[in-house]
Amino acid sequence: MKVAVSGATGSLGCAVLKRLAEEGHEVLGLGRNEAKIDQLVNDGFNVIKCDILDVNAIENAIIDTDVFIHCAAYASPFGSRRKYFETNLQGTKNVFIAASYRSVKRVIVISSASIFDGGRPDIKHPDDLPHKSMRPKHPYGASKYDAELYCMAQEDVEWIGLRPRAVFGKGDETLIPRLERLVSKNRYFTIGKGDALIDVTCLSNFLDAVICAMDADESATKRFYNISNGDARSFKSIISAYANRGGKQAKHRRLPLLPILIYSRVVTLLASMIPGKTWEPSITTYGLRQVTRTLRLDISGAKKHLDWHPKLTFEEGMEELE
Repeated sequence: MKVAVSGATGSLGCAVLKRLAEEGHEVLGLGRNEAKIDQLVNDGFNVIKCDILDVNAIENAIIDTDVFIHCAAYASPFGSRRKYFETNLQGTKNVFIAASYRSVKRVIVISSASIFDGGRPDIKHPDDLPHKSMRPKHPYGASKYDAELYCMAQEDVEWIGLRPRAVFGKGDETLIPRLERLVSKNRYFTIGKGDALIDVTCLSNFLDAVICAMDADESATKRFYNISNGDARSFKSIISAYANRGGKQAKHRRLPLLPILIYSRVVTLLASMIPGKTWEPSITTYGLRQVTRTLRLDISGAKKHLDWHPKLTFEEGMEELE
């Protein structure tokens, strides 16, 4: 098939681009990072510069496209509220407008488990979008929540949404850099007890889900599916496995939660007062919540309707990082 991938210069979009090319699809990557575009082009991939906010540019790029995989997103733990909603909500709207205009057969939307950020920590979240009273307060989760609402109202374009949680693998620019902040040469740190249960997703498992979404029957469309390894681990075990990969023997040190929570709130507030938000705090209240609050996903929907099953274990995923 002829497939277009937005966000192709980001870690997830780039991984999707390479996987589809390996499987023999004709793939066009859309991205904004010129240096990465040049690198991918030099490596033999078809990637062009295209802003997700320019609907005309998208329309011109995706002529005769069969499937559009929408990976482009603004996922920083700190930034302008306007940028979150422009990229994550308006960008999604532009993809659907362009896909409808060019009669794209299927759109696969990559959302985020952060839409559950305002929900209960004591349950496995089903595929259903939480009630609006549970809409996340952080603009990243809120913009993804609103983008899902928009998708659910679309009838003219066949679509499937994937909602992965903490994807990690080679080239990861999201989870691994955050873990690195808690690892030094001979030790690793947890904040608080480190007992929050966190679902993570091996990159290969996520890519398998994308392939399954491309091949799924029409009966599986018009809904979002949770994607993870289906094996929630405590944050302490996750950071320990990362710090000790390759046979290392790093020591554990526990940091008290309360003073770090206070510090994160103060620096986040101060940073938000700077015009343009050019300074990102080393730790934000949002980032702290991701490693201290339990979030688990029910992935039975993807297993049933997409015929997708996570193949790689957490340990095997860690081995791929070496």
